[in-house]
Amino acid sequence: MRAKALAVWGTGSGVGKSLLTAGLLRHFKRLGLRVAPFKAQNMSNHARVVAGGEMASAQWLQALAAGVPPEPRMNPILLKPMGERSSQVVLLGQVSPELSRLSWRERRPHLEGVVREALEGLLRDYDLVVMEGAGSPVERNLWPDLPNLKVAQWAEAKALLVADVDQGGSLAALYGTWALLQDHRQRLLGFVFNKFRGELELLKPAYGLLEAWTGVPVLGTLPMLGLELPEEDGFRHRPRAAGHGKVAILRYPHASNLDEFWPLGELAQLVQARTPEEAEGAWLLILPGSRLPAEDLPWLRNFLPLIRDHLAQGRPALAVCGGAEMLSQAILDEEGVERKGTFPGLGLLPFQVRMERRKTVARRRLLLQGLGGFWDRLNGLEVEGYEIHHGQGLPLFHQEGPLLATWLHGLMENPGVQRALFGREAKGLEEALEELADALEAHLDLRPLHRALGLAEEAQPLAPGRESPDPPPRPGLVLLLGGARSGKSRRAQELAGPFATLIATAEARDDEMAERIARHRAERPPTWETLEEPVDLAGALLEARHPTVVVDCLTLWVANLLERSLDPIWEAKRFLEAIPRSGKRVIAVSNEVGMGIVPAHPLARRYRDILGEVNALFAQAAEEVYLMVAGRALRL
Repeated sequence: MRAKALAVWGTGSGVGKSLLTAGLLRHFKRLGLRVAPFKAQNMSNHARVVAGGEMASAQWLQALAAGVPPEPRMNPILLKPMGERSSQVVLLGQVSPELSRLSWRERRPHLEGVVREALEGLLRDYDLVVMEGAGSPVERNLWPDLPNLKVAQWAEAKALLVADVDQGGSLAALYGTWALLQDHRQRLLGFVFNKFRGELELLKPAYGLLEAWTGVPVLGTLPMLGLELPEEDGFRHRPRAAGHGKVAILRYPHASNLDEFWPLGELAQLVQARTPEEAEGAWLLILPGSRLPAEDLPWLRNFLPLIRDHLAQGRPALAVCGGAEMLSQAILDEEGVERKGTFPGLGLLPFQVRMERRKTVARRRLLLQGLGGFWDRLNGLEVEGYEIHHGQGLPLFHQEGPLLATWLHGLMENPGVQRALFGREAKGLEEALEELADALEAHLDLRPLHRALGLAEEAQPLAPGRESPDPPPRPGLVLLLGGARSGKSRRAQELAGPFATLIATAEARDDEMAERIARHRAERPPTWETLEEPVDLAGALLEARHPTVVVDCLTLWVANLLERSLDPIWEAKRFLEAIPRSGKRVIAVSNEVGMGIVPAHPLARRYRDILGEVNALFAQAAEEVYLMVAGRALRL
C-alpha cells in the first residue's frame, strides 16, 4: 500500500518549514503511525553522518522526531555550497565529483530519477511521508520545481503553507504565494502563521481575509518558541540571561556544522562572534567546522591576537575539524579538492593538513583519555560523534595546553561532556521535540489534516470504548447517489473523516471485482474499521465500533439480496428503522440507475426498478441527499 504524503511549503527560506515538519512528524508518531521525513534537495553545510553516508542535519533531526533511523533517502540530494557559484553534490549520502562539476541546469536531468526512486521507496515503506519544501514553491523562473511541486505531484501530496510573522508581511506573503501557485492550489489544506510575538487578536482578522480571498482555512498561529534545536543552517540562538558564563563561537563566512552546538544556547551565555570585540571576555572559544578553510583563513587571522591572548591566560579553546585545520602550519590542496594551492595556517598546531579527494565520513564512539589541564575533566568519558572531512594529517584528538583540537563533530552533544564542562545537562532533543509537538497541538487545528489524509490518533482502529478526538457526529442518514466513477466513495470518505466503520457489501467473485475491492481498500484511511457484510446491514450496524458508519454500496447490496431470494424493500425498511435506534451517523452510497438506457433484459429492468425504490426509501429518510456528477456533489 502506497503511503499518503503531506508537503510543508513556505513563503520563503527561514520561515520555519524545518521545525514545523519536525513537529508534525512527532505529532503523527504520537498517533501510532510510521512516518518519515523527506526533502528532495537541501542546500546546507550542516550535515550528519548516518548509515549510508551523510545527510542534511534538518532531515536527520526530523527522522529523530519521527522515531525512525535517519537515512540518505530522506535527503537524496545535499548541495554543500563552496563559494558563490559552486557546490559539492552529495547524492544519496555520497559525494559525486562528476555532478559537482556541472552547472545547476546541466545536473538537473541526472537528479530527478534519483529523487523519485528515493521518494517512492519511502512511500512503500511508511504510512505517511512529510515532505519539506525548499525556499518557496512559486519561484516561477525555476519551474518545473523539483523540491516542491514535482515531488508533491509524484506523491499526490496535500500541502500546508507557512509564513514567518516575525519578518513582517506574512499576510501578503501567504496570499501572494497562493495566487502564484495556479493549479497547485488544490493541494493546500491550510495556512500556518509562525514565530508570532504580541497580541494574537491583532493577527486574527487576517484569518478571515485569507479564507475569504482563497477558500483555504488558517490552521492557527505558532508563537515564537524558545527551543534550541539543530536547524538547516545551524541553529538560531536567541540570547538569554541564564547560562554558565560567556562562550563565543567564531562565525567565519563558511562556518559549517554549527548545529552541533545547539546545547550551548541553554547552557551558556552564547555569542556567535563575527568580530574579535564580540568574542572578548569569553571563558571558552570555539572554532567550528568550515566548508572552505582556505578562504576562511584571512578572516580568522584577524582573531589571532585574541586567540593567543586567550590561550596565554590559560582559558580553554576547542577547534573542530575545519577550525583545527586553520590552526595548523599549512593547508595543502594540490589537486584543488576545495581550493587549489598552499595556504599558511595560524601555526598553533604542529601539523600540516593535506586535502584528499577521498572524503572521511564515519561515526565514532571512543573513550577519552590522556587529556590534561582544563580538559582532564573529560577523561574517562565515552563519547559519540562523527567525522566528515577531506583533510588528512591531524590526530583525532590533540591537545596543546588549553587548546583542544579534534576531527570529531558532536562532542558538545554528549550529556557527559555537558555535565563536565557546564555542571548540568542541556534539555535533550527528545524533550525539545516533545515540547515542539505540544506547541503544534496546542496552537494549530490539526483536524483538517487528519480528515484529508485519513489519519488519526492511531494507525489501527480504535479499541472498543475509546473515544475519537473529534466531536461526536450528529446521528442520522446521509445518502450519496451517482453514476459509476462519479466520486461517491471518495465523497463518503471526506464526509466520514478519520474515524469510521465501513460496511462493505461487495463480494470478490471474479478477478476484476477482487482488484476493485483491493483498490478501494488501499484508498481508505488506515484508521477505519471494515466489516464485510453482503446482506445483513442492520446486524452490521449494531457491530460497528465507530459513531460514523459508511455503507458502500446499496447497489451491490440489492443484487446480493435478490440472488438470495430476499426482499430488498423489506430489508431496506428494517435497516432504516435500525439507524435511529443505533444513534449513529450513516453515510450510504448508491448508484443512480434511473437516468440511463432502459435495460433490454426483464431481470435487469426489475433490478433497476427495485434499486430505484430502495434509493427513494433512503432519500425519504435521509437528512441530506447528494447527487455526485463528475466528482462534484450537488445537494438535492
